Amino acid sequence: MNVSSLLIVALATGALAAQDAPRLDGRFQVFAELSRPASIVVAQAPGDISDQPRRQTGVGFRFMGEIASSPGWYYEVGGMFDGSSYFTINNGTTLNLTDVKVTNSYWTLGAGYLGKLSPNFTWGAHLEARGEYLRIQGEADVNGTASQLDTTTTYLRPWLRGSIDYTITSIGQQKHPFVGFEGCFALMKTSQTKVPDFTDMDGRTLRALAPRASAALYVGLRF
Repeated sequence: MNVSSLLIVALATGALAAQDAPRLDGRFQVFAELSRPASIVVAQAPGDISDQPRRQTGVGFRFMGEIASSPGWYYEVGGMFDGSSYFTINNGTTLNLTDVKVTNSYWTLGAGYLGKLSPNFTWGAHLEARGEYLRIQGEADVNGTASQLDTTTTYLRPWLRGSIDYTITSIGQQKHPFVGFEGCFALMKTSQTKVPDFTDMDGRTLRALAPRASAALYVGLRF
């Protein structure tokens, strides 16, 4: 995913927010997110045979800036770089998908509210739009015939995030590190309507593979 322009905007916005640090809270964080693509039907022989790619981890960033007119409310922008994993099914000469990789990345734009549990602990509720980029590629072996697959699609979905973090404060310092955990849930999903063709997978089936939940650990800096 090309997030260079998004990163530039985030850093520029952060610099402006830092000038107003006594009044507004700005946060920049880096996260490691764990998710798993959804299970889909990959064959019928004669009943449905399903497979689900393994868990995948992606690294991303997020900038949050407090809104001057609404204390506690933040605008948010960020993104996650590629996370990928492979299918698991291998029935010998019938079906082998272990060389087929699913890759996911996204950019986000959203808003959130942060409330205090204590002077150092903060909880958050966030609603964001994720522009997801999905790619499936690799060699699928179906009935002894190997086929190369490389298909991409994009997916815009609303996600809900819940977060809790701890700020490490130091007397006299205006910038404070923090650590936290978040759980994320997709508010929309696509259903599979047909068994995929592993030479050219249709976009709907690929979107049906998109993760429906994730969890992340993050570290960052408040300024």
